[in-house]
Amino acid sequence: MKLIFDRNDIFRVWLAPDGEYTNPAGNNIVVDYGVKKTNISMSNAGNYYKFTTPQCVVRVYKKPIRFAMYDKTNKSVMFEESEPLTFGLKTSQILRRSADEDFYGCGMQQGNFSHKGKALDIAVTGWDEDQASNPVPFYMSTKGYGVFRNTFSPGRYAFDSTAVAAKYYDNGFKMLDNFSTLTHDENRFDAFYFFGPSLKQILNDYTDITGKPFMPAMWMLTMGDADCYNKGEQRTGWKQTTPDVISQIGDKYVEYDMPRGWILPNDGYGCGYVKLDSVVRELGKRGFHTGLWTENGVDKIAYEVGKCGTRLCKLDVAWVGDGYEFALNGCKSAFEGIQNNTNERGFVWSVCGWAGTQRYSTVWSGDQSSNWDYIRYHIPTITGAGLSAMNAATSDVDGIFGGSPKTYTRDLEWKIFTPIFMAMSGWADADRQPWVYGHPYTDINRKYLKLKMRLNPYTYTYCHKAHATGVPMARAMVLEFPNDPVTRDTTTQYQFMSGEWLMIAPVYTRKNVREHIYFPDGEWYDFWTGDKYEGSKWLDKYNAALDICPVFVREGAIIPLYPDMNYVGEKPTDCLTLQLYPSGNSSFNLYEDDGLTRDYEKGAFAETLISVNAPEKQKGKVTICIAKAKGDFKCRYQQRSYILDVRYLKLPSTIQVNNKTLPEISEANMMAGNEGWIYNATDRKGHLKVRINKLSTNDNQIITIN
Repeated sequence: MKLIFDRNDIFRVWLAPDGEYTNPAGNNIVVDYGVKKTNISMSNAGNYYKFTTPQCVVRVYKKPIRFAMYDKTNKSVMFEESEPLTFGLKTSQILRRSADEDFYGCGMQQGNFSHKGKALDIAVTGWDEDQASNPVPFYMSTKGYGVFRNTFSPGRYAFDSTAVAAKYYDNGFKMLDNFSTLTHDENRFDAFYFFGPSLKQILNDYTDITGKPFMPAMWMLTMGDADCYNKGEQRTGWKQTTPDVISQIGDKYVEYDMPRGWILPNDGYGCGYVKLDSVVRELGKRGFHTGLWTENGVDKIAYEVGKCGTRLCKLDVAWVGDGYEFALNGCKSAFEGIQNNTNERGFVWSVCGWAGTQRYSTVWSGDQSSNWDYIRYHIPTITGAGLSAMNAATSDVDGIFGGSPKTYTRDLEWKIFTPIFMAMSGWADADRQPWVYGHPYTDINRKYLKLKMRLNPYTYTYCHKAHATGVPMARAMVLEFPNDPVTRDTTTQYQFMSGEWLMIAPVYTRKNVREHIYFPDGEWYDFWTGDKYEGSKWLDKYNAALDICPVFVREGAIIPLYPDMNYVGEKPTDCLTLQLYPSGNSSFNLYEDDGLTRDYEKGAFAETLISVNAPEKQKGKVTICIAKAKGDFKCRYQQRSYILDVRYLKLPSTIQVNNKTLPEISEANMMAGNEGWIYNATDRKGHLKVRINKLSTNDNQIITIN
C-alpha cells in the first residue's frame, strides 16, 4: 500500500495486491496527480503510525493495517476503518459510522440527496426514482471529510449496517454499532481523501482533483428547445425538413414574446439535418444558438461548428452502454470539438455521467414520463447532483412522455432558479414549447422565463463560483445551513437554495398549496408579497396560485437583475437593478465577462463588490457601496445606471449619492428615466425605489438612505 499526501488536506491511499500499482483511469478523471507543497511529520505512536499535517492527522494502524483520519488535535475521529481492506473480484472498505453522521454525493441519484441509511449503486441503473442516471464514485460526510475512488469500475456504497451487522454481531460487537461498506468491482483500491471540514471546502478539494465545472456562456442559461425537425414525414400538412424549425418554432417564440436561448433541431433517432448553415444563420437572427444531437460520433464537428456555427452537442444513444470511460471521453471529444473550432465555450448534454463529467457537460436525468411525482423527486435529484459538483444538472421540463398544462407550468416555474434546463418535444401528444397549452399557461410561462432572463447576472455569478470552487448554484439546504440539524436529512429535501439568497419550495401536487416549508435561522421575505417569516420555524400551508412558485428571500439579500429582454444581447445591460433586503452587513461580488468567449480564461473579466450596511435592518440608515470594478474585458461598461429596489419600512428623510441629495419624484418621472426616488408603503410591505443615472464603474460609489 502507498500513502501519498498530495496536499496538507488531501491524501491518497493506493492498494496493489500484487505490488503493481496500476491505474486504469489514467489521466482521464484526475486532472493533476502532482504533489503540492506539503508539511507532513511522522511519528510512531505505538499501535499506529501518526502522520500529522496542519489540517489533520492520518493514523495507519499496524496490526492489522487500517486507516483513520482525525482532526489536527488527534482527538476527534473523522473516519476509521473497522477492519483491513478486502480485495479480490471486489475491493471493499468498511468504516465505522457515527450515529449522527450524514452522507452526500454519489452523483445524480434519482430522488435522493441525503444517503444515511441507504445503499446506492455507483453505476447507471435507470431513470426512475431510487435509481442512478449519472453516478459518481465520490461522497462526503458531515464529519468533515470526503472520498473519491479513482476508478471507472462500478460499485455500491452502503451507508447502512445491513451488509455487515450479522458478521460483527457474531464477533462480539453490539448491533448498535454503525458501519458503512464501500465496494467497487476491481482488485485494487485507489482513493483520494479530502479534509474539509466544511462541505463547500470538500467540493472545492474534490474538483481540484477531478476538475472544475465548466463555465457556461450566458445564453446557455436561457430556455432550450429540442425536437426533430427533419422527420421526412407528413406533419401539419407537409413534409417537414430542418428549415421548418425557423417558421414553426423560431418565429413562434418571437410571436409569443417568449424568452429563448437555444434550439436543438435534430433531436431524434436518425433525424439528421439539411441546410444547416442557413438554419443556424436565421435562428441567430431570432436570438437562438443552434446545437445538434449526435447519433454516431463527432467526426463532422469541425464543419458543423467551424463552418455552420453550431455551438452545442447532445450525446445520447451511441454514448451510453459502453462504459463510463467511453462516455466521459465522448463528452470531452464533443466539448473540445466545439472549443477547437471557435473561441466560444463548449456546451454538451449527456447522460451516463461520472467523476470528471462536470468539466464538460450538463447531465440530465433521462427520458421520463411527466406527473406530479416527477416534479417532486427531481428536486433532490438535482440538488443531490450538485453535491457531487454537477452544477449543470437538470431534467426535461415536464418530461418527454405524458404531461399536462399544470405539470408543465409547475415544473418550469422552479427550474428557472437552476442554471440550465430545456424542454424536449416530439415524444408525447403535446409538444413542449411554453405556449402550447394557451391561456393562462402561456402567460405564466412567459412571466417565469422573463424572470430567468432578468436573473442572469445573479445566476452567472453563481455559475462562476461553481467554476471556481465546485459549489453549485442549486443547493441542498444543508450546503448553505450545515449547522442546522433540520437540513441534514431528508426533512427539507423538497426545497433548496438558489445561490445564497433565494429559497425555492416548488409546488409538486395538483393542489395550489405548498406544505411543510422550513425557514432556517434569520428572517425571510416572500419574493412576491413581502410577507415576513421568522427563522427556525415551519410554515405548514402556503397558498400558491398556479402563477406563484413559493420563493423566499433571505435577509441581507443582494440580487442583481438585468433589464427585461427575450434573449442575451437583445438589449444593453448598462442599467442594473439591485434588489436589496438590508440587514446587518452583507455583500455580493458580481462577476461579469463578455458572456460568450473563452477570453475570461486569460483574465478578461471584472468583479464588482456590492455591499450593504444596515445596523437597523429596513428602517434605519442604510449605506450601499458599489465598489469600482476589479478587472476588465472588451465592451465593459465604463458607466452604469442603477435602480435600487430596497425593502424599507418607513418613508426615508433623505437619499444621497456620493453626498449629493436626490429628489423625491413621481413614478412617471422614474419610468421616464429621471433620477430620484419613490416610496411605496404597500409595495411588498414597503419598498423604496431609487434611480441613479450614469455612475462611473471605475470609482467607488456610496449611496446612503437616512
